[in-house]
Amino acid sequence: MKKNLLLVASLFIGATSIAQFTQTNAPADGDGTTLFVIDSLAPSFAAVTGSGVTWDYSSYAGYGNETRNITALDATTTTNAASFPNSTISIDLENFLQTYSSSSSTDLTGRGFVYNEPNVGEIIAQFNSDQANMMSFPMDENSAAINDVFSGDLNYTLPFAGTQTTPLTGILKAEVDGKGTLVLANNSFSNVLRYSIRDTINSTVTGLGDIQMVRSQYEYYDHAQSTLPIFIHISVDFGILGGAALSSSTLVMSLEDPTGIVGLSKNELASTSVYPVPATEELNIELPASVETANLTMTDVQGRQVYSTVLNASKKTIDVSNMKKGMYILNISSDATSVTKNIVIK
Repeated sequence: MKKNLLLVASLFIGATSIAQFTQTNAPADGDGTTLFVIDSLAPSFAAVTGSGVTWDYSSYAGYGNETRNITALDATTTTNAASFPNSTISIDLENFLQTYSSSSSTDLTGRGFVYNEPNVGEIIAQFNSDQANMMSFPMDENSAAINDVFSGDLNYTLPFAGTQTTPLTGILKAEVDGKGTLVLANNSFSNVLRYSIRDTINSTVTGLGDIQMVRSQYEYYDHAQSTLPIFIHISVDFGILGGAALSSSTLVMSLEDPTGIVGLSKNELASTSVYPVPATEELNIELPASVETANLTMTDVQGRQVYSTVLNASKKTIDVSNMKKGMYILNISSDATSVTKNIVIK
C-alpha cells in the first residue's frame, strides 16, 4: 500500500512540474518542431483566460500543408550573435522572428529580437541598456503578471536613408494567462498553459519620424509534448506613432495540419506587382490577370492622401518625379478585397 501511495505522490508531483514554466523545461539548443500555418483570420482568444478554459481552433483551415520551423539555437552560433553578446539561447521562428534571451533558475531575460519586416527588411532590436524580464520561475496561471520596461538600440536599413541605429524604449506585459484544453484539428490537448506577451517599442527613424512596433503573442505549451509551443498566434504592427500603419502581419501556427484549405482566391489582389522600389521617376503597378479594375490611393506616412486613380489595365505607370522623397502607402481595392503596399520614393 505504501508503494502505491508513493507512486501516486510521484505522479502528482510530476504533473505539477509539467503544468508550470521552469528553467528545466525551457527550450534548449537543438530542440525543434514544425508547425502548420493556419488561417490568419483565426482569433487570438485574448479574452479566454483563467483555469479550466478551452481554446477551440479545430474549425480553422490551413494553407495546403504550409509549415514553419521553430528551432532553439545556441545564440553564440547564430548570424546575429554579435548583436546579442550576453544571450545563451535564440528561438528562431522561420522567416519571421528570432528572439534572444538568457535564463537562470529564477527568471528568463529577454535581450532582444530580429524581426523580418516585410517592407524595411531585417530590424534588429537590442535590449542592451535595460533588459526585459519575460518570466519569473516557477510560473503558472496563478503567478502575477510581469510588467517591465526595457531600452536599447534599434538597427535597420532604409532604401532612402541607409543603415541607421537609433535608441529604443519599450514596455511589456507577460503572463501565463490561462490553463486548460487546446482543441486542434484531430486531437485535444489538456493541461495546456498559455503564455502571452505584449510588447511595445518606440523609436525615431530617419525619414519617418516617431515609429512604434507592437507585438502580441500567444504561445500554447503542453510540456508532455515539447519544450516549444504546440500552437502560436502572433501579430506584429509597425507604423508611425499617431499616423499611418506601415505593415501588419499575423501568423497562426498549429501542431496539427487542418483538414480544410483556406481559399487561395480569397484576395487575388495580394499578387499585385509594384516596382521599382525604391522609385525615382516612375512607379509601375500591375494587377493580376483575374482583376479587371481596382481603386488606388496613395498616402504619406502621416496619413495624408497624395494621389488616387482607377486601375483598369494590366499595367499602370505613375509619374513620381515631383513627389517628396520618403515612404508612402498604396491601398489597392476591388470589390470586397484590398491590399496595402509600402513604397519608397528616392
